Amino acid sequence: MTDSLKPRIFKYDNVKLLAIILVVIGSVADEFTGSSDMFRSWFVFSYSFTAPMFVFLCGLFQKQYDGEKVKPEWGRVTFYLMTGTLLKVIIFLIRLAFGREAKLDLLGGTGIEWYLFVTAGYMLLMYPLRKVNRYVLLSITVVIGVVAGFLPIGDFLYLMRFLVFLPFYVAGYFLSPMKVRRFTHRLNVKLAGIAFIFTYFVLCFRERDTIYPLRMLFTGRNPYSAVPIAGCTFWHRLLCYGISAVLVISVLACMPNRKFPVLTKLGKNVAGVYLWHAPIVLLLSYLGAFDFIVSLGDPLWKYIMIVGSAGLALLLSIPIFNKPVTIVGEAMRRLSVKTCLIINAIGITIAAVLQFTVL
Repeated sequence: MTDSLKPRIFKYDNVKLLAIILVVIGSVADEFTGSSDMFRSWFVFSYSFTAPMFVFLCGLFQKQYDGEKVKPEWGRVTFYLMTGTLLKVIIFLIRLAFGREAKLDLLGGTGIEWYLFVTAGYMLLMYPLRKVNRYVLLSITVVIGVVAGFLPIGDFLYLMRFLVFLPFYVAGYFLSPMKVRRFTHRLNVKLAGIAFIFTYFVLCFRERDTIYPLRMLFTGRNPYSAVPIAGCTFWHRLLCYGISAVLVISVLACMPNRKFPVLTKLGKNVAGVYLWHAPIVLLLSYLGAFDFIVSLGDPLWKYIMIVGSAGLALLLSIPIFNKPVTIVGEAMRRLSVKTCLIINAIGITIAAVLQFTVL
């Protein structure tokens, strides 16, 4: 039986739910990294592996494992580009409505929408590279990711993040869900994973001042010269690659491959959480909700923030919030290649014209 015909592996739904909860907690924590040691620790811990995890899983499930020829999924590419642009515009309008500094960068940026644009790029890139030896390609992408840190690439077209996270996508693309499941099911891998997660989590709190500066490497968008570490260079990138890779394997190993009531099903709806949570967190901040919670005193406000963030992630995982995403995504997948190419060409042209003439 081929991998594509095997029963659903619930491990991945469970992992996606955990990862998106940590993404939301990380988004909220980032609001307080300038004033709270605890949230600095939470932020760097979650960012150490959540983005690599989602990039890895996206690569893992892009390829068809039934022997059919893999083709570019232009419908999904179009969906990611349109959704990323929509998210960027929504956040821009919210900032504008509250009189905050707002800049609409249609050809790049620093916001959370980067993942959607980068994923679209990966899906197109892997088609011409699909027959390259996996070990050679993975090695090349690691070298590219390391070298990128020396270059003044910036946020244009999210190119820095594209290059930095590419090895995780390539690793996922050349593996199969069942092979990863079998490897992470080994007892020794599980025990090692538990030990590593626990040790690293403790270090993020006990050795915060040492680990927190690595956040600028974990986010994938900063050159070595911008990292507040003396002599930061390619060794630090390799260190972060190692931490992220081991954490991804460890979390997958520790996550049970069983269907939990309600929760496992929610893990299928992470796209909706990713789309809606950033605007909601921004609104809560601007409306003073965070200030009110902070006024409740320490440490109560911190626990409320963490529990509330997890609750928000679970709430947004309810199918009704993911329904619009599903409907639009399915509609995009039914479009012909020609139609998708026309939509993308028009969108890119408009974005370029606006970027260089108006914005």
